[in-house]
Amino acid sequence: MAPCSKSEKDNNKTKTQRKHKGHVVKLLVRGQLSGQFSQRLFRKLPPRVCVPLKNIVSEEFLRAGHIFLGFTKCGRYVLSYNSDCGEDDDFSFYTYHLYWWEFNLHSRLKQVHHVQLFAGEEIYSDLYLTVCEWPNDHSKIVIFGFNTRSSNSVLMNLMMGDENNRDIYITIASMPPPKHCSQCSPIPSCLEHGYVLNSRYQVVYPFPTFQPAFQLKKDQVILLNTSYSLVACAISLCPGKQAQSSRILYTKKAAQSTQPSTSTASTSPASSSLPQGSPRNLQLPSWPAPTPPLPNNSQDAMRAREFAAELFRRAQGGGVGKGSVGQVERQTADGDERKAVHKQQDKKINVQPPSESVCVEQLTLDFEYLINEVIRNDVVWAPQFCSFSDYDVVILEVCSDTNIVMINIGLLLLAFSISDEERCRPNTYHTNLQVSWDLNTGVCCTVGVGDLTEVKGQTSGSVWSSYRKSCVNTVMKWLIPESSSRYIHRMTNDALHKGSL
Repeated sequence: MAPCSKSEKDNNKTKTQRKHKGHVVKLLVRGQLSGQFSQRLFRKLPPRVCVPLKNIVSEEFLRAGHIFLGFTKCGRYVLSYNSDCGEDDDFSFYTYHLYWWEFNLHSRLKQVHHVQLFAGEEIYSDLYLTVCEWPNDHSKIVIFGFNTRSSNSVLMNLMMGDENNRDIYITIASMPPPKHCSQCSPIPSCLEHGYVLNSRYQVVYPFPTFQPAFQLKKDQVILLNTSYSLVACAISLCPGKQAQSSRILYTKKAAQSTQPSTSTASTSPASSSLPQGSPRNLQLPSWPAPTPPLPNNSQDAMRAREFAAELFRRAQGGGVGKGSVGQVERQTADGDERKAVHKQQDKKINVQPPSESVCVEQLTLDFEYLINEVIRNDVVWAPQFCSFSDYDVVILEVCSDTNIVMINIGLLLLAFSISDEERCRPNTYHTNLQVSWDLNTGVCCTVGVGDLTEVKGQTSGSVWSSYRKSCVNTVMKWLIPESSSRYIHRMTNDALHKGSL
């Protein structure tokens, strides 16, 4: 075949470019319809739309170690952070600061706000950071800090010898004012645009998965899996007199139990539904329950509950400026409603100058109590059951309209075989329980119960790995893509830890 002429080659190149452009447009349209975009589209941006940081950021900030995370959801601000571990890297704690920069394509970034992250905490290693924004609540952001225990810091090795614990730090900070605020000149200083909440808790093996797509799916609400409980926290601004009327969690009185309770105690809302499908809600009182101790885990369970009780307890009672900062707890249950909620009586918040009662609501679901109740009431293999040794909880779905949270509880347990000749001693089995939790009433219902699968020659790590893969498959089957506006925006410093920066 004769070689192509130059004109033919140019024509073919032009046709290829047109075809590529059409392909890109089709992919963009397809992404709008499905809610998912191919990563290949934006792997490399054209140079004409790239703005080097050194052109819009003063060199002194780059030398100071600022790590730029990206744009906020509104596109108005660029976020960065820096960390300082003092002069002695081995025996100094880390401090983190987050900065908001107003973006203008034709001028340098202008710093408009900054906060200290995880204030009051003794952080002994570099953290993985994730900054998240709710789907439609643009008034505040959530910053998660993860300690993965992978540091070689001498201080960390001295202070934390237990590899089975991981720290999770949280800061919830208000966004700068979108429009001019007379009280926020030159920096945000009113409560609406300047409050900060800090907290910390520990998780244990098998460490709960981080699921911001579900944990922040409902605006103003954050779901925290503390390994031993699921804590729903709602953060809002409201005048003190309207705290009860404008609450977000536990807005409806739970239905009374159709049968008298056989237990006198519970640390959380708990209920169940019959295996045949007829719903039965079980409401129990709210003082502490004597749950069966787990082998070698009783101290860990007690410690974890203490951490859960410490949520939002770490603030100070003073503020900047005149007056004092009030400590407000939004009561989430009164009278008979206390049966369905475990209330923390000592939540405090870190705020700046007072004008409006920042309301923090908390609803807690205790996993161990829930597991015992589901097994006692709703499983066909209950007569075989002896005790459970470990569990892992994954959030499967959150419906922001109905306030229903769907969770999957993977369970390692001891049970007798169904055959009479093998009932001399129990065997180890794995199963899972699907439970729905209503944030309006605090009531739980059993949705599904798995069969017992005997664990033979498997390590706990392989069991939990397989279990989480099955959870991912379930989530993908249920997944309904969100619209382009309703999504949880995330920014991370993964590139720093992976050595890409």
